Amino acid sequence: MQKLLPFLLLVFFTVTVQAQKDTLRIKNITYASPFEQKYLGAVDTGDLNKLALLLVVNPAITETELENARQKMQQLYTALDLAKVRDKPLNKQVKMIFEMAHRNFLKKYENIASFDQIMKTGTYNCVSATALYVLVLEHYNIGYEIKQLPTHVYLVADPKGSHIMVETTDPAGGYFMPDPKFKKSYVEYLQKGKLVSEEDVRTKGVEGVFNEQFRADKNINFQQLVSLQYYNEGVKQYEEQAYEKASKAFQKAYRLYPNHETRYLLTSSLAQQLEGINYDKMEQIELLTNFYAMQPGDAFRDEFANDFKRLTQKHLLEKPDTAFYNKIYAAFKGTARDSVSMKDIGYVYHFHNGRVQAMNNQYPKAMEYLTKAYGFNPASAELTGVMKSVIYDQLNRNRFSEDLSKTVEQYQKNFSFLKGDQTFHNVCLLAYARAVQNAFSEDKRTEGKKMLLSLEALYKQNKGDITDRMMGELFLVACQSYYRAKSPAGMKEYAKKGLAYDPRNEHLKQVAAMPAGTKL
Repeated sequence: MQKLLPFLLLVFFTVTVQAQKDTLRIKNITYASPFEQKYLGAVDTGDLNKLALLLVVNPAITETELENARQKMQQLYTALDLAKVRDKPLNKQVKMIFEMAHRNFLKKYENIASFDQIMKTGTYNCVSATALYVLVLEHYNIGYEIKQLPTHVYLVADPKGSHIMVETTDPAGGYFMPDPKFKKSYVEYLQKGKLVSEEDVRTKGVEGVFNEQFRADKNINFQQLVSLQYYNEGVKQYEEQAYEKASKAFQKAYRLYPNHETRYLLTSSLAQQLEGINYDKMEQIELLTNFYAMQPGDAFRDEFANDFKRLTQKHLLEKPDTAFYNKIYAAFKGTARDSVSMKDIGYVYHFHNGRVQAMNNQYPKAMEYLTKAYGFNPASAELTGVMKSVIYDQLNRNRFSEDLSKTVEQYQKNFSFLKGDQTFHNVCLLAYARAVQNAFSEDKRTEGKKMLLSLEALYKQNKGDITDRMMGELFLVACQSYYRAKSPAGMKEYAKKGLAYDPRNEHLKQVAAMPAGTKL
């Protein structure tokens, strides 16, 4: 694999506006130590312990090392106070801080060196040394800006005044304060390059133009400076092909400083870890979903849905493990980047769960899943076919949670594909016919009357598979119930109604011809 550029800060330079607006949240941060969890985890609350935050990149750091670092910083402050640094002019304050900090802490420069190495061995790089000076300048209430170049980081003290540059990696010439000659030359350079106009210089003066223009480098804040330590650690681990460690470092770098470059390296390290895994463990699933969560825009949208389909096939249909599959769905749902992806996986999850429930004759549960799938994709012919089959079976076998009328009414209201469906009409007719027969046979006459009215309404629309003879027999069942209730009036009423459908039914004729006042 081609090695990354040796200047580890290069990719940070081209952060785009879109990255600045990115709101993607890193999920499932894995902390390397309780110390890191305590102090890095406090970033979102704004409760920053800056010294601790500079040390957390090393997983071996504990509260003991933090206390040692506090003591060493205090020793520096004591030495500066004894030198009466606060009594000096600002430029001499900065010079004294620079020289004393460099002498006491910074012993050996290396390209990759975290802040804790300064405290232990004096090994430093531009990021960790800049962080050291940030702490000291803040202690003495000296304003500063952190400047980031493509390959370097440095400080500008008193940026609104004297613009004192603190070049942390140059102990001999790292201190630079622009004098009037430098400022004049810099402004002349801008004029020659037509970066400022003569009118600007005439109206604002050399000092005004210098203060306005001497900001060519990008400003970053303390939190972003901390993220560079994690970024450098990620690059180091990536080059050593320790992709799990690299991805964890890049996650933290991105959390502190979201940008496209770190996102790319994070997804690359995650992709390397996905090679050859079988997705039988939750941590493997989370690797996959974290990879998709970091993709920009709609990139990999189809792959996201297709991978979920494959995992559905494996963990729900082939070797069912409902508990594990539900966790898979939760992981995918939690990292879906947009509504399209959410609908895609939501449809697959609910459709196939509905099919499984239907195959196990769990019709109410099946319809619950399938109805949700229908909400995600009402145009699916595959889904409507399965739903019709379940609805027909449910009505044919009297397996519905509500009463029949409510069930039919809900189906007609919620599922437009049932409109004009002759099979559904026939199934409803037969379901009502069975309900009428069952109700009157059990002498539930109020229920029987209700079901019979619904049946008649459907029958008048379209007779379907119900014959006139069958209608007559249902009214005869009603007559028998009223006979058991010793109600000749009820018997005659339903006999007359039945004859309207089946005028040749001899049993109904006999009941209808009963003399008034007949006692049973």
